[in-house]
Amino acid sequence: MSTSTQPTILVVEDERELADLYATWVSEDYEVYTAYDGRSALESMSEAVDVVLLDRHMPDVPGDEVLNRLRAAGHDCWVIMVTAVDPGLDIVELDIDEYVTKPVTRTQLMRIIENLRVQSRYSGDGRRELAALSNKMATLEDEHAPDELAETEAYRQLEADLKDLSETPVGDGDR
Repeated sequence: MSTSTQPTILVVEDERELADLYATWVSEDYEVYTAYDGRSALESMSEAVDVVLLDRHMPDVPGDEVLNRLRAAGHDCWVIMVTAVDPGLDIVELDIDEYVTKPVTRTQLMRIIENLRVQSRYSGDGRRELAALSNKMATLEDEHAPDELAETEAYRQLEADLKDLSETPVGDGDR
């Protein structure tokens, strides 16, 4: 992640107007790069990027694949999946920090980004993972009936992982 005073955001969205809107919303407080497709996102990615706003459905390289390639390349930035795709249980497996379903408001987007930045100042890897799991659980619970979720192995595993992490002390040696 960047060490500059102004955090850097990479907006990845194939709908140009929407990408430009997100970039405008955050440009007052952040340095912003915009990629209009997955291939450009991968080319634009660098250690300077602190946050990626990532669309899930793109015609060339889907957001899930962009995410996997970013993580495989060792990028440890915050990833906020901003998508029109309603969250399914597959989000449990995504290495993301937040999942937001479009439409998203400026206030919503800025609050999520700021919350992640605050977490990064005061938390280590264990707390970051705990926050990501909590965010996934909340997203799923907002979109699906409790009994539907309780019947799935993926959700039960998410609950177990969250319980294990919340019971593990996080020391000062984390990040």
